[in-house]
Order: sequence, then C-alpha cells, then structure tokens
Amino acid sequence: MEKSELSKAWSIDPRERIKALSELASGSVSISNGIPIKRYYRSGVELERMAKVYEDENNMEKAFFLYIKYTTLFVECLPKHPDYKSPQTSNERKVVRSKLKTIFDRAEFIKNNLTITYAGQHKKWIMEEQIRKAEAEQKRLEEEARIEAEAVAAKRAEMERRETELALELEQIEKQLEETRTIAVKASEKPVVLPPPIQRQATYPSLPVETPPIQSNTSSFNEAFNMTSPSAPPVVSNMSLPSAPSAPSAHIQIISDTGPLPTVDRSTKPAVPQIDRSTKPAALAASDMFAEMMTQDSQRAVIVPTSLPDKFLSVCLDNTQKNIETCGILAAKLTANNFTITHVILPKQRGTPDSCQTLAEEELFEYQDKLDLITVGWIHTHPTQSAFLSSVDLHTHCSYQLMLREAIAIVCAPKHNSTGIFALTDPHGLDSVSRCTKSGFHPHPTIPPLFEDCKHVKMDSNLTAQVIDLR
Repeated sequence: MEKSELSKAWSIDPRERIKALSELASGSVSISNGIPIKRYYRSGVELERMAKVYEDENNMEKAFFLYIKYTTLFVECLPKHPDYKSPQTSNERKVVRSKLKTIFDRAEFIKNNLTITYAGQHKKWIMEEQIRKAEAEQKRLEEEARIEAEAVAAKRAEMERRETELALELEQIEKQLEETRTIAVKASEKPVVLPPPIQRQATYPSLPVETPPIQSNTSSFNEAFNMTSPSAPPVVSNMSLPSAPSAPSAHIQIISDTGPLPTVDRSTKPAVPQIDRSTKPAALAASDMFAEMMTQDSQRAVIVPTSLPDKFLSVCLDNTQKNIETCGILAAKLTANNFTITHVILPKQRGTPDSCQTLAEEELFEYQDKLDLITVGWIHTHPTQSAFLSSVDLHTHCSYQLMLREAIAIVCAPKHNSTGIFALTDPHGLDSVSRCTKSGFHPHPTIPPLFEDCKHVKMDSNLTAQVIDLR
C-alpha cells in the first residue's frame, strides 16, 4: 500500500481491521456445483501452501486472509456441494478434518499478533494525528497573523494614498486661489470710470404765510414772536436703495471614493464547520475502507518466462502435426506476493482437434506437492485455429480462476504464429460462465466480452521454465 493508504488503515480501530479482514476473506469464497469437488480439495491444499509462504515472508495479513478462506471453504461452503458426501472423496474429507484444528489455531495465533501490530500502528497514528493537528493549528495562527498584517499594511497604504490625494487637492485649491488673487490684483490696477452724477433739485411744497396784524400790546407781540416755523420737507419713507443680493453660502465637501477604512475584527472567529457522522456508522465506514484497500492490493502479478510458449510447442509438435490439441498445467512459486512460473507440467491426457482432457491428475498433484508448486492456470494449443477461448475453454478456465483470481490461460496457435494470454473478465465473465450449466460447444453472448487479454502478466526474458512431460 502507498503511504496515504497505510495512514488510512492505521486510523481504523484494531478490532475493526481484524473484523474487516475476516469478512473480506470469508466473503471471497464461493462454490459452483458444476465444478468437480476434487478441484476444491486441491484448492485447499494450495491455499494452505500459499499461507505458509506468506508466514515465512512475515506477511501475516495475507496468511491470515488465506487461513480464513480455507476454514470458510471447508466449514461453510463445501458441505453444500452435491458431491460432498460422495464415497469417492471420503479420504479428502478426512484429511481436511484433521487439518482444520491446526488451521484454526494458526489463524487465531496470527489474529492475536495482528491485533497487537494493529494496536501499535493505531497508537502511532493517534500521535501523528495530534502532531498534524498541532501543526495545522500553528499554520492557521500564522495564516491569521499574516492576514492581519496584510490588513494593517493595506490600511496604512490606504491612509498614505488618501493623504497624498488630500495634499494634491489642497495644492490644487491653493493654485486656484492664487490665480484668483492674481486676477483681482490686476483688476484693481485699472482706472474705474464712473458715470456723471445725476443732478436732481429737491422741491418742497410752499406753505401760505399769513402776516399777522401789528399789535400794540405785549401779548400780541409774544404770540407773534412764538409762532411756529414752516415745517421741514416731508421724508419719503418708501424711497430706499435696493440691497445687493446675498451670496449663497458656499459649502465645500470632500467626498472620498475609497469608502471607509478597512477594519479587522479580532473579537470573533469563524465558526468551525460541524461534520455529521450520524449518516453512517464509524465501524461500517472503517470496514468498507479497509476492504476496498485490501481488494485493490489483492491481485498479484504472474511472471511468465518469454521462452515458455516456444518450449511448450516444441514438446507438442507431434500432436500439432496430427491436428490434436495438447494441454499443460502452469505451476509457479509464490515469492514477494508475485507468482513466477517455473514449470509446465503435461499430465496424461486425451486430445482431439478441438479439445483436450487431463487424466490421472493424482500423479500431477504428487509432482507439484514435491516441489511446493502452485497452479496458476493452464496452457494448450489450437493446431489449426487462432488464439482465443472457445466455449469449452471458457468453462475449463472458469474452474481455475474461481480457485485463484490470478489464474491465466495461454493459447498457442502455431498455424497463425500467435499466442494469447487470457483471463475471464471479472466480474461479468466469471459470473456468466460459472452460472452456465451447458456443456460441450455452445454459444455465449460476446457483448460485453467474457474474456480479455491479461493485464497482470509480466513477460521476463531472463527467466526460464522447465517442461515436465508426464504423458
């Protein structure tokens, strides 16, 4: 797994990881009534063999996974096969029953070790998560300080800009005032020509003056002496000079187009968004996550020596010239989670121009068991046809791929000088063929395709494989 995937796995509770691994292993086991029951017993032998390889390589997760598959196959699934109680498989049943306790004990031992390992990983993840959160908080505070500093700097820059603008405005006003004063001074130096004054003569109304008669006595004289003088000209009250129109009061208002100065409110913090975890149980989410990671990491590469098809064809030459198909078993070693094909074993068989059937498989299994070899598929010839999987080939390969997901089918077509390496499409091809109850040559739907070129095969010109002919 990549580092990010490991981090996700470590974040899961150890008990949930064990549970998810167990459920993934048991859920990967299924049987088909159309496949001979002896194939499943043989699959159990190779499951145990691969589990021991993983134990030796200290890959306890894979070993535990395979031991759970083994117990699920023989305790839960195989008893449902119609031939389970057949007398022909009584010896295989006894062997499996004798091994089950040992397999259970190994699985329990590995489970305890995995629980300890997972607990340590989970504890380490918690510590790293605390450090990560502290670093994230530090970054948040630094970012907040940076934003605040930028706001202060922006405010200072805005103030300086406004001060500059005001200084320019004042300078412009001073310039305009200076121009106004200059115009006024020039205007005052010119002589003022006034129009000649209008001569008006005031006329007053005349009042009649009576000449009193001359009196001889004093009282008459006094009366004559104290008599009132003519009145002054009347004052015309309605005559007044028009007043100059009052100048409207001028108010100068400077309107800034920049808006108010920016402010930073440090009294409040943005609300932390709440995560709603109520929609899916945490345990289920963890199980799904771990199962997905294990599934993505589960398909192993099959390494094929580049010379293998030619070496096989050289052994099959006699049959090919007779237009008879020849088949062999691809046997491999499991190393570092990859299968490397080391042997091609040709068992006793019966061939026709378009089919091939193996015989005496016990001899084949005995040879494989001596070398701890694992079956990873099969190889056969099409003497006159091109390289493809016929309907009979599809059913033959289905039993291999149900036992081992990485199983491959190599088809050599010497007449067309071509070789194909195929596998059933998963899940469509595997499901369709395993459900098909027909035998012999019969049509299958081709869309979507039932088989495809293998993507997990690697050709290696530096390797070689032995061809063992048991015919």
